[in-house]
Amino acid sequence: MSRSSRPRRARGFTLLEVMAAVSLLAILYTVLARVAIQGLRAEGENARRLEAAFLADQRLVDTYDQIYQQLAIPQVGSSQTVEGDFTFTLNVTPFQPPVEWGVTEGAEAIPMIFAQAPDGSGVELMRTAEITVAWLEGVEERHVTRTVYLVDFKRTGELLAAANDARPPDADEPAPEGGGAKGSSQVPSDVDLEREPGLP
Repeated sequence: MSRSSRPRRARGFTLLEVMAAVSLLAILYTVLARVAIQGLRAEGENARRLEAAFLADQRLVDTYDQIYQQLAIPQVGSSQTVEGDFTFTLNVTPFQPPVEWGVTEGAEAIPMIFAQAPDGSGVELMRTAEITVAWLEGVEERHVTRTVYLVDFKRTGELLAAANDARPPDADEPAPEGGGAKGSSQVPSDVDLEREPGLP
């Protein structure tokens, strides 16, 4: 039998080629697994953030309900409560108008709504309420914050009443009925017209 008539053996993969292919697949699977884990983690974090935002908005609604029922805004200070995985913090501070508004203490005419409190801590009739919902995401803390501005309508009414009581009576206002002197600009009544001589 000649050498040329011998059957050829099929050429296969070498061990080095197999190891290279396995290493490439391992790297590819590692990258895909990492991307999938990050996607799941981001999805879970977004779901928690959405839940925290909903809870923060609900706390705002509860705060407004309390104001409308009691006609009083929360006192200045900070309070904290824990519900499940979330920590709620309510921080109330006197409102500080921005400088560019021009309602600082040196301004000539300041609207009563922006009048400073006697202790100089901020505006007397307004409060800044900041609601923060915090939770742990792994080892890191995440939080959602809502900020609202509240007006103390009860205190506003008290100051308006005090300002009206302290205001001197206007000299241009007509005298009360029956109390004016003769010759005043008060329009006579029907009875007065009947008593005037010379009238039919």
